[in-house]
Amino acid sequence: MRIVVALVAAIGLALAGASASSAATGSSCNYGAPSHPFASWGDVASYTLVPGGSFESGAPGWTLSGGARVVYGNESYHANSWSDYHSLYLPAGSSATTAPFCVSLNRPTIRVFVANGGSSSSQLRVKVVFRGLLGILGILDGGTVRAGGSWQPSPIMLATLNAPLGTKAAQFVFTPTDSSGAWRIDDLYVDPWVNV
Repeated sequence: MRIVVALVAAIGLALAGASASSAATGSSCNYGAPSHPFASWGDVASYTLVPGGSFESGAPGWTLSGGARVVYGNESYHANSWSDYHSLYLPAGSSATTAPFCVSLNRPTIRVFVANGGSSSSQLRVKVVFRGLLGILGILDGGTVRAGGSWQPSPIMLATLNAPLGTKAAQFVFTPTDSSGAWRIDDLYVDPWVNV
């Protein structure tokens, strides 16, 4: 009888561990199906589209200011879908903040397709806002991106960032750093598993 009880307890612990592992890899956050949108650039990590990150239904849940708006014209690689036709325009003085989304690991990694119709010296700043149950826990600098007039994938960003204790969700904020850029972003992906 003791052996049976011990066996049942061991199975229960194993199942709990599998459940915790599943939660840690994002299933508890309802991430979309993973894909490999940056494989052509040697990045074989599994990414999932950030909610509203394709801009095909506008920018639901996003906060847009300073003239940021969804425009016609998709990134040229159609990473999300060949039927996509929109992107997000970020003129000087604008900003765009994603809807909050669940993070179950401490190091979310993001990539996005970018193009800049303005000066080649212009930069796009990325910040990450970490949220807990009671509000904002921290705002950290994710770095800056440079791009030319043709669409290209951004570098891998936020790979070494650690979320503050108690983080339940994150938001990304995109802001041109100067008045000489005319930025567009499209198909924003997060790798919550950080498997690069």
